Amino acid sequence: MANRAATNKAPPRTNQCFAEVLSHDRELSALRADYALKPAAKRRMAAQWAYDDSIANRLFGAALARLQREPAPAPERPPGFAALAIDPEFAPALLTVGCHDYDCGHQAEGMKLLLQLTQLSPDTADWIEIIDKAGQSLMDAGDAAGTCRLYEAALKARPDEQEFIIGIGWALCRAGKQNEALPWLERAVADAPNDSLVLNDYGWGLAELGRFDEAQKALEKAVQFAPAGYVLPVNNLERLRQLRQKAQA
Repeated sequence: MANRAATNKAPPRTNQCFAEVLSHDRELSALRADYALKPAAKRRMAAQWAYDDSIANRLFGAALARLQREPAPAPERPPGFAALAIDPEFAPALLTVGCHDYDCGHQAEGMKLLLQLTQLSPDTADWIEIIDKAGQSLMDAGDAAGTCRLYEAALKARPDEQEFIIGIGWALCRAGKQNEALPWLERAVADAPNDSLVLNDYGWGLAELGRFDEAQKALEKAVQFAPAGYVLPVNNLERLRQLRQKAQA
């Protein structure tokens, strides 16, 4: 949805996508070949360790650079690359590396990795949250169509998942497809009638279709149930007032 927190993505360190690096990096290729022969549990444990280590090293390097007032040192390879080489189904690495590839100009390769998240077992740890982060990352990049593709694929795996229903409605609105979005948002509101985030997206979708009276009711209810600090419904009510005036001029 429109208020979701930005994803914690590593800044790009190379213009090469993961597949390119894997093809010529002997160490990564060896990791892929070696761990392909190991039990899944051992592979996952090693991927988790490699992932945590790469993130920790990046954070430590950035903190040290701030103290020394120098540029942060470039890591040997971008965060998540080693983990994904070890375990090609490790969800955090798919997210991090997919975002890296996309941000480096390899949109097709990045999108392929992010869509792989939807093909993992729904029992994967933090699966819903990770897919949501992928959707936010795509939307932050201005790719509403890609965000729609992601949630459409996720809904095939879990058709009744509220977060995916909200996500596809939000993405369709951002793609300018309000008529397609409203049935999804209506379904989300029916499942969570007091959720201010859902009500806000629903109300603004109605506003963009010119259904101002319905939009006002939804947005006022969103304001009523909004948590402290969530001001988007209030802002959208003001935008709705401006839309009314413009339509009546």
